[in-house]
Amino acid sequence: MFPVKLISERLQTIVPLQIKPYAHEEIPTITGSAISSQAGTVFYGYYNMEYKLPGNNQFPGNNSLRIFANHNKKNVQILLITDDPQKLKNLPGSRPSSLVANTINQINRYRIRSDHYQKPRTKAQIAKYQLATTCIDKLSQLLIVERELLSSDWAGQERLRENVIAILEESRGDNLLIATHPLISEGTLDTIIYEARQAAQHYQFNRVHPVSRVDQLDFSEETDNKIFVWDSELHIGQDEESLNDAIRIICKEYGLTPPASLNNIAASRFKRLEAFLKKLWLDGRDWMNHLAYPQKASPETQTETRVDGLSITTIKPYYCLDGLAQIGYSTLEDLVCGISKNPKGAHTEITSIEEATRWLVSRPNGSWVQLPSQVLLRQNDDMVIINFFKEGNLIYPLPTGEDLFTLSQLGKHHLYLPERASLQLKAFFSRLPIFFKHLFHNIKQFTRDLYQEFFKHIHQDHEPIHKTLPSNSKKTHRLSYLQEALHAHGLLTDGLTLEQFVKNELQKNNYVIVREKHRPSPPPYENPLHRFLGVLRHIGSFFVNTSEKNPILGTLAMAAYAYGAGAVIAPEALTSLLTKLHLNGLIKGIHPTQILGKWMGNGATSEAIAAAMTYWQGIVVGGDLDQFFIKAVTLVKEEPAEVAIIVSLAITLGYGLCKTIPSLEDEMGQFPYISYATLGAKGGAAIYDTVMHPGDDWLLGSIKWFLRGALNLAKLIGGPFVEAYFYGYRKGLISGLTKSRLLFVKTSKQFFAALADFCLEIITIPLLELSSLFLHVPFRGITKLISKTLAIFGNLQVFGQLLMEFAARPNGWGYLPGFRLSPLYGFSNPFGHYAENKWINIALNSLAFLFLPPLMLLKNFVILPVIDSFSFGLRCLLTFLDPVIRGFAHGIGLFLKITGIFWDNSLGALFNFTAYAITYIANQLDNIAGFIKQRMIAAIHIGRRKLYHWAFTKEEEQTLHKVNNDVEYLLDPMKLEKLPHNSTSCILNKLLNNAPYFPTENNSEHSTQFSTHPNSSQISMETNDEVIFRHSSSPSLF
Repeated sequence: MFPVKLISERLQTIVPLQIKPYAHEEIPTITGSAISSQAGTVFYGYYNMEYKLPGNNQFPGNNSLRIFANHNKKNVQILLITDDPQKLKNLPGSRPSSLVANTINQINRYRIRSDHYQKPRTKAQIAKYQLATTCIDKLSQLLIVERELLSSDWAGQERLRENVIAILEESRGDNLLIATHPLISEGTLDTIIYEARQAAQHYQFNRVHPVSRVDQLDFSEETDNKIFVWDSELHIGQDEESLNDAIRIICKEYGLTPPASLNNIAASRFKRLEAFLKKLWLDGRDWMNHLAYPQKASPETQTETRVDGLSITTIKPYYCLDGLAQIGYSTLEDLVCGISKNPKGAHTEITSIEEATRWLVSRPNGSWVQLPSQVLLRQNDDMVIINFFKEGNLIYPLPTGEDLFTLSQLGKHHLYLPERASLQLKAFFSRLPIFFKHLFHNIKQFTRDLYQEFFKHIHQDHEPIHKTLPSNSKKTHRLSYLQEALHAHGLLTDGLTLEQFVKNELQKNNYVIVREKHRPSPPPYENPLHRFLGVLRHIGSFFVNTSEKNPILGTLAMAAYAYGAGAVIAPEALTSLLTKLHLNGLIKGIHPTQILGKWMGNGATSEAIAAAMTYWQGIVVGGDLDQFFIKAVTLVKEEPAEVAIIVSLAITLGYGLCKTIPSLEDEMGQFPYISYATLGAKGGAAIYDTVMHPGDDWLLGSIKWFLRGALNLAKLIGGPFVEAYFYGYRKGLISGLTKSRLLFVKTSKQFFAALADFCLEIITIPLLELSSLFLHVPFRGITKLISKTLAIFGNLQVFGQLLMEFAARPNGWGYLPGFRLSPLYGFSNPFGHYAENKWINIALNSLAFLFLPPLMLLKNFVILPVIDSFSFGLRCLLTFLDPVIRGFAHGIGLFLKITGIFWDNSLGALFNFTAYAITYIANQLDNIAGFIKQRMIAAIHIGRRKLYHWAFTKEEEQTLHKVNNDVEYLLDPMKLEKLPHNSTSCILNKLLNNAPYFPTENNSEHSTQFSTHPNSSQISMETNDEVIFRHSSSPSLF
């Protein structure tokens, strides 16, 4: 835990950094009152921390890293602003508009991870790293091929998919050959390759636009004088692992000292489990210390409610950054003195870091060596590396990777379980009104568009005779006055609207938002049949992916599923089969399985499914117990309220379905709540995701599809009569009937195409999901089990050495010396200020006086003593078992090592060769079967594309596909606010400013609003060494 200090009459957490941010400020959260003219206004604030970074000479001072701790987000947001597009290529994040680039990015995740494994890496880790590099090199050759493909070249697109999948399958097979060693698993690389293969298999090519370099996030051919903005929210969202990868890449690209907290990743799953348990234990101790401490650091909140209905909530940070300020220093001596506090330290200039280290070994603390772009300082008998860069005549220190990681953790607010659960519950319930508002607003807007489309259909091929509705006179007057003023100053040319003028001015800025140019194509069909099939495939993918990632476990899980189902449906046949297979021990489990089925279900079918699913899940979880434990505990620890809400929604939804459908209620067992949760699990998760992240989701998409169908029906039936009302019988009704006939033909074609596409998609299920689950998983599981078994018998000496190393391992836990009593013993005053209202406060104090003393007695004399006794007993047991287990492991290890000297070099070599041969032959058979299957799937995909092209016109497709441009991004006020700007161009200040505008001669801002302001930067140093942000050096947005 960080230390706490009283600063400015309030407790603040001291966050130690080597280099403090160049700028640091808090932006308020702005909300509008529901009964005012500002209703619906919601702008979430943030803490902004900015570091200057080195760049080219085109835009000095504009390369920076901005870190935002948003008020409404768990993890921080990163904005990397650079003028070098080469630094963007390896940053994490999906490339949804490019199949090849997205696959390369997924494989590169392993290389980023492997670069930060514990050093030195093993031969297997190096071989896997080279394998990933080779895979990326082969995929990189397909980038040009992908860009040359036309959107109408469906056969070429499917060939590209085949090539990508073939490269991935080849790499996965080579990884299996590396993993034939008994102590080497397929590991993270196998999981990453499989996920990349599945993403390539289900990738939807753009139906209108070909892939461009920008779609592959390659900005190397962009014109000069551009500043690129990489926004983590666009690419990785709130994914913490990807955020850590981004910090690793930024450190590598800018030569920063790698963060120690993100280095030395344990490749072994057992070491990862040990590290997780140790961190969980230490976090628990920190939580107890946090609860025991009487005074805690907390942010200071100030709310200003304005007359116009806006509420401006400013939250001062709960922390105080401590370290050297990243300001410009005239000499290196001044910079080093700021850290060492020793102005007379000996120093020299050397070009090699090895020579510098040798020179500093014999020097006192405070001595330092100047290296190219680095300073090596001896401080507290340790070597400290300080990176720096020159800008103009000033020298700026660069942060360390550990500084960036520490700031990235501030977004979590160091919240413990109760505080985190409270905030998440408030967030969910506060999103409910916003969700309904978003839903009704979108439906209203879509209905208005359909209304206009209907009358556009009516008046098509006719001269318009209807009058346009009068617009708001006040709004028109204001816009007219503003347009006249802009015309008078020569800023608004003839024929240019005010909206076009604003967009044109936004396009003139030097910023380029790093993202794809062409958005991915939307789903071709949105009818309920396709949506329902998508839900079924999504549920089925859970079973397929779980089994494919570990084929041995998948095979055993399917056998357990068959055993659980057979024990309920056909116990006699199962008994006969087990007797023939000499598995008599499993016969004893048939009766308990039947009892389990009756407890969870009612009826033969439901009992069989319940028992079979329980056994399947038990095998899957048991075979990957360490990872399941880590993920489950992390999820409950980080998202406790989310888990509680989803489980509650699932049980409620399942209960409601059972009460609505009596046949389902009859299938429930003696304890129906598990069945309720299982029945409503997907629905509960979908409801939670829909409320928290409203968009064009399943609910809104289904409503839009229904309204679109109603419009087509209205066009077909009512259209001719409405057209006759406007244009009479001859010009109206006859023309309307002709349009209805053409619309009927068009709708019939689309209906037939959708139905045929649905049938073709069903055909792909046996080729993808069923063949994978019932053919590929057993084949890979059995061959892998045989190969691993043979490899174990061929490497006895390796297991002996491993057991001996386990017996001689250093013990750093100190079970008994680390014991202490809980710091939570004691009593607290039940009286306090619980509410502003006098009578409510008295009532709450009365309740506290009645209930808190008994609870504190229970805590001090029952709960805490039991916990401490259990902890002490567990420590004693581990202390006693440790030498026993070490001796037992050493004895077995010594026996296996001596035996393995003779065995491994004789018959053991034959076992190893056979294991390798089995894996190699299985790879070849798998590749041949995969090639045939992929050709069949490609033919089906081409047929589906032809059907869609036959039923839908190119104009209809164009309306569904949008092109990203930076104007849409910059039109968001808060996104614009997060970009570097000076005070004159600050949009938020102007939106919140109530002061009247003065004439031009008294207000210099008026004449320079749409011109480029000169760069300016002003930093002031105060007595408490705080950096105050005045102006950022950057080009104006206009």
